[in-house]
Amino acid sequence: MAHLGNEMQTSEDVPEPPTASVTAGNIKKTATKKSPLNAEFQKLVQETLDKWHIQGVAVAVVDGDETWAEGYGIAAMPDVPVRPSTLFYTGSTSKSFTAAAASLLVDDNDMFPKVQWTTPMSELIRDDFVLPDDYATANVTLEDALSNRSGLAGQEMTLGRPRSIRDYVRTLRHFTMSKPIRTTWQYCNGMFVAVGHMIEVLTGKDLASFLKERVWGPLGMTSTFWSLADAQGYAASPDNDATVAIPYAWDEAASQFAEIPYFGGVLGGAGAVISSVVDYAAYIRCIMRQTAPLSPAGHTALRQPRAFCPQMLPQLKKQMTYSLGWMLATYHKEDVLLHPGGLEGMTATMILFPERDWGVLVFSNSDGPGRETLAWHLIDEMLGVPKEERLNLFEVTQKKRVQQKEHNATAVQRLYPSVKSPKRPLSVPVDRYAGTFAHPAYPDFVVSITPGNGIRIDVAGEFRIRIELEHVTADFFTASIFFFRFTTAADVVVPAQFQVDASGKVTRFGAALDAENMPETLIWFDRAAENREKGEMREKE
Repeated sequence: MAHLGNEMQTSEDVPEPPTASVTAGNIKKTATKKSPLNAEFQKLVQETLDKWHIQGVAVAVVDGDETWAEGYGIAAMPDVPVRPSTLFYTGSTSKSFTAAAASLLVDDNDMFPKVQWTTPMSELIRDDFVLPDDYATANVTLEDALSNRSGLAGQEMTLGRPRSIRDYVRTLRHFTMSKPIRTTWQYCNGMFVAVGHMIEVLTGKDLASFLKERVWGPLGMTSTFWSLADAQGYAASPDNDATVAIPYAWDEAASQFAEIPYFGGVLGGAGAVISSVVDYAAYIRCIMRQTAPLSPAGHTALRQPRAFCPQMLPQLKKQMTYSLGWMLATYHKEDVLLHPGGLEGMTATMILFPERDWGVLVFSNSDGPGRETLAWHLIDEMLGVPKEERLNLFEVTQKKRVQQKEHNATAVQRLYPSVKSPKRPLSVPVDRYAGTFAHPAYPDFVVSITPGNGIRIDVAGEFRIRIELEHVTADFFTASIFFFRFTTAADVVVPAQFQVDASGKVTRFGAALDAENMPETLIWFDRAAENREKGEMREKE
């Protein structure tokens, strides 16, 4: 793969890892700087892959005019190695591209005079952008949508139901508003999907074509794609050594890796990009140096803090803010620009230190925060952080998992403190609770009765989420939600409830599915699937 924009370099005195090597058309080797991806780092990578159960990673470091990139581990079993050219889904790092594309429309007053950061989204895609609240519909701006301050809670499960981008945007009216607009930062993929849709509607081009023409092409990002088919087609060409990484998850019960399907739900402007660390190196250099194809005004807008956001990484102890598709923070008094990304079986990290003209990228085909260990090791080495001041992310993560288990164990007492013993029995025989429950925005919930009269819910669609119910009293339950298919410990435990009508028919199921933003708000599903179809017909009227 040809180097993008600046010389890609390997250090002559550092042995190449046996499983992957930098590939470039004409590599100019120079002793100006030494690659941080050295033998010591290679050893750390192998230890990290083993400890965190990571199948493979690609790493790139941008240091001024130099770029180093390397692959480690396996891209596809049994023996296809990760290379710098390996393609990964980059998840929510895609959001920065959606914001960058929007900035190009804001710049173009001749073609798109209405598109300003303060323009309400409903004025740009009036028929499609409708929120549950009339005031929010009329007032949520492009800036609000890209900075996660729309007042609309995330409700991530909605992405798992395959449908067109337009149809997905039109289901936002069935979401639940959890805050007044511009009062609270709440991560919401749906807003980025809506902005991507807006760009397509106004330009008459799909977002992939627009980005290829206006951003990826000018930056020489020839191996960046918006669809799996395009990425696989590129990788199949004999003209390059690219492969598309297979997503894997660690099956704890079997103590082995398991291949999982590529995500087939809604991604759009929230997370559709498939790329390599080599291509992303050209992009982050553009962001750090504030160069074309984005305008100076566009770069300024992308870096302007718009909202306070929660602490995302344990390394970053100061207050974090969110701009437009980017997080902003400080680390050891250095300004940091960053964004993580992830789908099941695919994760990505990009962390930039603009004042140092230095950035790091780590893409992986496994779940979990293990890749962050590698990124922050390289950062600490670059900054010269003393060993005793560096964070052991593995220990922090293990401690949090123990704390989450302990927290989950107290769910009944926390969620239902007023319930008295003995508990009241179910309203109807347990088998009557089985069936399919539907919502106009979410995938179907399929309720089944397990041996021993337990109740389990499998979420249809792409996420393969399962929910296990524990009876508390009458028709009230705790719902243990397992977001990943091989997870053995619940990610979160929330309140849940069935509703039974006077005839003894179980008509509705509700659970607090967005526990982070709405811990006490139940999202209700109707028993009859045809209710969802009626709702979709109403949307299209």
